[in-house]
Amino acid sequence: KLTVNAAPEPIKKGKTLTVTGALTRANWDTEKYAGYTSQPVKLQYQKRGSTAWSTVKTVKSDGRGNLKTTVKATADGSFRYSFAGTSTTPAVNSGADYVDVR
Repeated sequence: KLTVNAAPEPIKKGKTLTVTGALTRANWDTEKYAGYTSQPVKLQYQKRGSTAWSTVKTVKSDGRGNLKTTVKATADGSFRYSFAGTSTTPAVNSGADYVDVR
């Protein structure tokens, strides 16, 4: 699973936006989801009205699978995280979080 949350919303143009999330995968021994650590995950942006996603930067998940980075707010649009997958874990995209830039 992959989640995303961009805050604060709404935000003034030029201000710093914090984008958090978490990358987890099933642990079949415990039958629960656990953080997937030290994995590269792309932060992607889609400008309002566009269908294309562009990669802003790559973030590495921490020791608990958490993701956190900052970007400058430039225009209305959506952010998502994208994980390319590994030999044991499939690729996944988070949902999108729309940000209103004023």
